[in-house]
Amino acid sequence: MVWDRLGNTLLAWQKPVATEVVTAKPDASRFAYANPQQGRVWPCKLTSEDSAGTLSIFELHTLPKSGPVRHVHHREDEWYYVPSGNFVFEAGDNKYNLQPSESIWLPRGIPHLWANTGDSEGKLILACQPGGFEKFFDELGKVPADQMNASKMTEVMAKYGMKYIGPPLFGSLYKEH
Repeated sequence: MVWDRLGNTLLAWQKPVATEVVTAKPDASRFAYANPQQGRVWPCKLTSEDSAGTLSIFELHTLPKSGPVRHVHHREDEWYYVPSGNFVFEAGDNKYNLQPSESIWLPRGIPHLWANTGDSEGKLILACQPGGFEKFFDELGKVPADQMNASKMTEVMAKYGMKYIGPPLFGSLYKEH
């Protein structure tokens, strides 16, 4: 048998539910990254633990002309919201230019990447479901910048159910904040 946090028996199709209200302070991360820089650049505002595994939410501070490598998720769906900056998303064979107050849903299984196309720092809100993506960011932050390459990125991504497909739109694999 499986029980939730309140001691209620769950049926096979039921999942545990979060039972506590959580808040996230400005400039703070609810997840304790091993590398404190991660918490400043990609603060986790809702952890998998907070949401009983259903969701993780991040605030991504993105340097100009930077973004992740082209990749595909096999575990997570992602939703992005643009509070500030201008971003391009490539998903499958389509390109989407997003400005402040716009959002995009990226279901798992679709190869994608994105980049801040502006000349100043931009910000994204990222929601991943199910939760747990903070563990990927944590492991990525443990890799020294001078050791980050396509092989290392492929290795770390594979541990978290992702596949490396190609380089980012701009620059190198890893930009220091």
